[in-house]
Amino acid sequence: MSEAPWQRNLRPQLAELVAYDVPPAQAFARMHANELPEPWPAHVMAALAELVRTVELGRYPDTSGRSLRAVLGQRHGCDPARIVLGNGSDEIISFVLTALGGAHTPTLVIPSPTFVMYRLSARVLGYDVREVPLDDAMELDGAAMHRALDGATVCFLARPNNPTGTLWSSTLIGELVAAHPEVVFVLDEAYIAYAPGASLWRADAPDNLVYMATLSKVGLAALRVGYAIATPVLAAALDKIRHPYNVSQTSLALAEAVLTRFGAEQQQMIATAIEQRARLCALLARIPDAHVFPSAANLVLARLGSAEQAAALCARLAAHGVLIKDMGAHPRLRGCVRASVGTAAELDRLESLLR
Repeated sequence: MSEAPWQRNLRPQLAELVAYDVPPAQAFARMHANELPEPWPAHVMAALAELVRTVELGRYPDTSGRSLRAVLGQRHGCDPARIVLGNGSDEIISFVLTALGGAHTPTLVIPSPTFVMYRLSARVLGYDVREVPLDDAMELDGAAMHRALDGATVCFLARPNNPTGTLWSSTLIGELVAAHPEVVFVLDEAYIAYAPGASLWRADAPDNLVYMATLSKVGLAALRVGYAIATPVLAAALDKIRHPYNVSQTSLALAEAVLTRFGAEQQQMIATAIEQRARLCALLARIPDAHVFPSAANLVLARLGSAEQAAALCARLAAHGVLIKDMGAHPRLRGCVRASVGTAAELDRLESLLR
């Protein structure tokens, strides 16, 4: 079939990319998507259902989610005007890259492996991407990061990191931010709830540091609410890019209700997941020749004896209703599997299958 004339206007960089699309999965244990698996208590679900009944479906939501931003501002001790809401962290990533892409060829620096959307979103927008391999322990290579950051535009640092679960050195990150004031660093703490006390958020952070977080990993993935906290100048720029009404009224209302009324229940769910993480690590460590990397997130990375063993394990578990992820598509992760923390019942099933 010949190429249509309009196709010459497609961005050329799209040809090398693959859409991020995960088919819906129905399984007993969906331990492949890094969600918080613990169910919300019945009284919380009942209250949230009643709240949904009050949403005026025929009316637009607040353009920028002022009420939720006020709650988040109080939580973080900062001016709500510095907070920009996104449809999940993915939209925030695009906001930042779009706002800072004014150079002829902007450059993104990321450790590798890390969250795939950093690279994908950057390539869509025409960025050069410099990937800095993590060391064998999945830690940041400080010297290599300093070299890569020379002349760069943006750097995303996920802490804890996905897919490795690594809690990178706060000292090194501080040194990188201070040594490269011309680079905007985005500190992605999507999983920080699973590393209590380890957050690097501070209201007086340097103006080249953007803090990014999401509610998706703490029991509210269905709402798709992410946010960034940036210096006023950059926050204003992000807000110009953000489409009005980008977060639904249902998501705004439910997120605010959880944060203001059901924080104790949420914290208990997170605490349970942290306990289950230790059990998951122990189960994966029983696999012959497996090396389990330490994790500060709600996911665990394990390197098996071979890529074939990893693929076979994922297939066998899936056949019995337990989904984990084969990470072998990334060269640095050949032979690796990533498992999200499951409920007690899900880990029981995993344990029985691993026997």
